[in-house]
Amino acid sequence: MSSNSIICNGCQTTIRDRRYLLCGGCNGYYDLICANVSEQRFYNTLTKEHRDAWRCVECISKKPKRDNTNTPVRVAVDNITMQRGAAVKSPMELDMSIVEQPLSLTSNLNDTANNVTVEMTDYQSLVIEMRSFKEELREDMRVNREQLKVMTDTLSALIGRVAECENRIDKLNDRLVLLECNTNTDNEPGNKSLAESIKQLKAEINERDQDLLLNDLDISCVPETGGESLPHILKTLASKLGVTISDQDVISTERVGRVLEFQQSDTSKPTQETSTRPRTIVVRLARRAVRDELLRAARVRRGATTEGLHLPGVPRRFYINERLTRVNRMLFRRARELAERLNWRYVWTRGGRIFARQFHGHDCPRFRLKTEEDLERIFGPDPFRSSAIN
Repeated sequence: MSSNSIICNGCQTTIRDRRYLLCGGCNGYYDLICANVSEQRFYNTLTKEHRDAWRCVECISKKPKRDNTNTPVRVAVDNITMQRGAAVKSPMELDMSIVEQPLSLTSNLNDTANNVTVEMTDYQSLVIEMRSFKEELREDMRVNREQLKVMTDTLSALIGRVAECENRIDKLNDRLVLLECNTNTDNEPGNKSLAESIKQLKAEINERDQDLLLNDLDISCVPETGGESLPHILKTLASKLGVTISDQDVISTERVGRVLEFQQSDTSKPTQETSTRPRTIVVRLARRAVRDELLRAARVRRGATTEGLHLPGVPRRFYINERLTRVNRMLFRRARELAERLNWRYVWTRGGRIFARQFHGHDCPRFRLKTEEDLERIFGPDPFRSSAIN
């Protein structure tokens, strides 16, 4: 008979697993609940001999009662009280019962000792396992403490550098305010030097602000949706360019500009949000090497689009550039307009600095643009701007 069709003699239900006991008296099958045996005892302490000797409650109740003639204290006493259903034994049987009693007691003691040994073995293995887990937990805590100490030291150093930069910027601002307060009318002597000093201070402040953005990038023309995950979009764009970025390389990602209210509508139909230019994604990276690698990959794969990135709307080109300050961004835009108007071929940025070159070749010099005066000095006066001012 298969285990799937065994019927329990106690509850008359089908036993669908192998957790049952076979009665040695009536050959009936009983599940663990009807046999009053726990699963721990069934798997750990119930040996094969115990299972073969197991009897059900009905068979135990049918077994005749024994008398108390084998009680050691009452062996030699006459008129022994007999239990109900017990038979009177002869002196020979009494002697044999006295001999058999220590043997049965020894067997019970051996079984109890075996059960205790099995339980002690399980307890020892559990203790060893807990000690091993404790050692592993202690080692993990030690490693975590070391990593936390390194991160704390690094963060403290970064906070110190930021505080130093802020102090320098505050000093420059104080000097600038002082110079502006001391400035009189334009016709008084000394105002020209003060104006030059103010311009120089503004240029220094702009350069220091630009130095704080050396690990930042601007990603433009990436479609924008409500509830988007910017770190995931950054990793997807980087993988399309052949660059792998981990979570430790990214400090922050956010969109800058006017916030658009996105409507929950069909993405296949153009809406006002999808038709306008999406906001720029500003990325701050932990290492400058990762930023430079992304810029190089973007220059090599110039013209890459969002095709295959599962972004809404039709595929469109995206651009990755250095992040510039507001002054440098306006200066770079003016330089590109003038270069396009005057047929200059190259206007680019590197390390937050703006450069221009008229054509390719070693004999053509490279110019650096810092202020509006540099635009007039390099490109000449802008006739369109002059006419607009007049």
